[in-house]
Amino acid sequence: MNKTGEKKERKASEKKDKEKKAPKTEKGEKKPKEKKEKREGEPKKPPSAYFLFCADKRKENKDKKLSAKELGEMYTNLAAEEKDRYKKIYDESLKKYEEDMALFKKNHPEEEKEKEDKKKAKPSKSDQKKSNKKACNCGKCDECKKKNKADNDDEEDDE
Repeated sequence: MNKTGEKKERKASEKKDKEKKAPKTEKGEKKPKEKKEKREGEPKKPPSAYFLFCADKRKENKDKKLSAKELGEMYTNLAAEEKDRYKKIYDESLKKYEEDMALFKKNHPEEEKEKEDKKKAKPSKSDQKKSNKKACNCGKCDECKKKNKADNDDEEDDE
């Protein structure tokens, strides 16, 4: 293959990569997920048992870079006692996190109220579907009967 053919292929592959990375916003496609708002001073969740294991193994093998696949295999083949050790560390740090989070919420009630207000202000998906639902005007279903009855009552009031 000549150089121009290679350049065209490379450009085409780069274009595909950009399209994959671009957020999907067209109708019928998923919108990019909104990032959670970070609050100053909020405690950070502790790493899971698996990530604690990975951190230990990376420290032990600084000279050799371990891939995620290798670490995953190592963790699955790990003895039950070792896994329990990491799980115990995680459980202890999770308890501490929950205590810290409760204290944080106690000291910052206004931020928690704002968070609840945002949840209430945003309609649920089922509410959105109901509001977007169009009337069928068949005259047979309950909604159409109610609508026709209301229209007839309005006409009688006008006379």
